[in-house]
Amino acid sequence: MILPMVPGLPAAADAPRVGITSAVAGDPTGKPPDETERVLHVGLDVQAGEVITTGAADRAHLLFLDGTALTISSRAQVTLDKFVYDSDRKLGELAVTATKGVFRLVGGKISKKTPVVVTTPSGTITIRGGIAMFSVEPTKTIATFVFGYEMTLTSQGRTRSVTSPGFQVSALRGQPPGLASPVARRDLADSIGRLEASGGKRAGGDDRAAKAAGLAETNSAKGPGMTGPVQGGPAPPAQGPGGSPRPGGFGQGPGPMPPYPLAGGGMPSPAP
Repeated sequence: MILPMVPGLPAAADAPRVGITSAVAGDPTGKPPDETERVLHVGLDVQAGEVITTGAADRAHLLFLDGTALTISSRAQVTLDKFVYDSDRKLGELAVTATKGVFRLVGGKISKKTPVVVTTPSGTITIRGGIAMFSVEPTKTIATFVFGYEMTLTSQGRTRSVTSPGFQVSALRGQPPGLASPVARRDLADSIGRLEASGGKRAGGDDRAAKAAGLAETNSAKGPGMTGPVQGGPAPPAQGPGGSPRPGGFGQGPGPMPPYPLAGGGMPSPAP
């Protein structure tokens, strides 16, 4: 099998591997193209075209070859549609289809130059150089911008852009996206609760094996002191203890969301 190609970009590897399973809870499954379904264990490769499914007690955390991290909630399904990455030029494309569930994506090297594309039943999300959470139902998509350059949601030929951290936009199936609005603290807590899992198995030696196999060790999250076209003030902390990048795995929320000044407006009112 050959990975999807973009003119001028070589395949990421000889095999169809696009990343690795770096944390699991329960027994999430993966169904590669033309292969039988298997239970995802820590350290197991995931492939282009693979369908990842989680049950009521399952979670999964994937680390792609460019450093992109995707956390998958319980009762979720996502297809890894396309992954192309040139590690020398730090260029590529990443596209997934999220059918249902809650997801957190921390952009890697690809998203710094090319937005990651997420297709849902009611719209298409793009994430450029940052972190986003999205909740997907059969008739509704809610996308929350946590940090970065830009997130968009497109539906019915209309695109809504979000560049202020802590704001979200939603779209009902068959309707254009609504206006961006501050995310409610309770809604954010509910989404994070779907992503977290107690007793999740993390990669220890498997993480080291993944790094040795060529997985990027950092994501595109920048520290608060970095400059860039991020509206709404400094980004929320994106680093863990000791200054190491936070991969966005189980038990690690996207970080605090203090009020941010709006472009052309005042400060949002803090949640009660």
